Amino acid sequence: MLFAEGSEVVITPRGPLRLSNVIVQGGSVGIENAADVSLSGVAFSGQRGLAVHATSGSLWAERTTFSASVSEARGVKVEPNARALFWRCTFQGPFGRAIELNAPSRVEISDCFFDGPVTGVHQVAGSAAIHRTKFSGGRGPAIYSARGTLELVDVDVHGHEYALQGGANAAIRVLRFSSVRAERAAIAMTRATAQLEEITVVDSGSFGAVQLIASTVGLRRFRLAHPEAYGLFARQSRVSVDDGAITDVADSGGSAGDGIHARGTQGYIQSVSVLRSAGAGLIAAEESSLELRDFAVDGCHWGGVIAESLARVTGSSWTIRRCEAPAIAVPDVAQVDVDVLRSEGNAQGAAWAECDRGGKLRVSRPHGGAIDAKLSSCVEWRQ
Repeated sequence: MLFAEGSEVVITPRGPLRLSNVIVQGGSVGIENAADVSLSGVAFSGQRGLAVHATSGSLWAERTTFSASVSEARGVKVEPNARALFWRCTFQGPFGRAIELNAPSRVEISDCFFDGPVTGVHQVAGSAAIHRTKFSGGRGPAIYSARGTLELVDVDVHGHEYALQGGANAAIRVLRFSSVRAERAAIAMTRATAQLEEITVVDSGSFGAVQLIASTVGLRRFRLAHPEAYGLFARQSRVSVDDGAITDVADSGGSAGDGIHARGTQGYIQSVSVLRSAGAGLIAAEESSLELRDFAVDGCHWGGVIAESLARVTGSSWTIRRCEAPAIAVPDVAQVDVDVLRSEGNAQGAAWAECDRGGKLRVSRPHGGAIDAKLSSCVEWRQ
């Protein structure tokens, strides 16, 4: 065992260091290194500041455990001139940040487990890759990235405020990612760019499953189950959404919740279904421009597709069933143009537009009894 009391640093190597199967306990910092350090089977505990402070050089850690007893402590801080690799490591206890890195540092994390840190990985600039890793038990974002590049493959998050949070100028690529019971949103992006593929979200919180603000995001092959408030919320963003399902959307009171809600957003949505939403299947507002192809809504309280406040929604092959409102609604100045609409069992018919407020709606090739008996000047049906 290596031990220090008070504000001392336990180990300050002057050259390359290799540690195996030892315990590093106490002190303000466990190891502060400016050279190459290799750790195998090492256990850190009781540090009040940092377990490891990598100021330069490289840090290699395998089968190493980092334990926190106070929330002010951090696990590993990687400075701009350092790089680090973690393999089969465990971070446990209430670390404020288990791993923190800054530009232009590089961190690779594989086959690791985070249980208890407020934030698992906090990245500002630099580059990070996280593979086959699990996060649980934290109160903040499991993974946060801004002004850097981040790659996630086979990552699972249980709990946390956000499973993945992208900040300004983050460039993020995700393949096979799951989130269960995020407190706010599973995935939240603000002024970020992201490609998200094979995404599973279950029981996300009050900000919905995926929340996008001023971001450019591609979302493919996804399942968003029982999100609160929204499946996908996008404001002032650009989106490409393909091949997914959103199911059982409802707020905490069960009276509202939209499958997709877009404001000031441009995007293309294809092969997406919304099943059982307490609000609308899709709402487009504030000059949004959306193209929907092979889009389906089954069971909603409000309209299957709603366009308002200068929005424009176009597309083809929509199937809207069992809504308690019209399949398509245009309540004010906005426009909907769809080719091939199948409307079945919607309580207020296939389409409704508020002509006096500038609504326009055109349906070409309606099917399944979609044509309403009542026509108006701003609703056009084409066989």
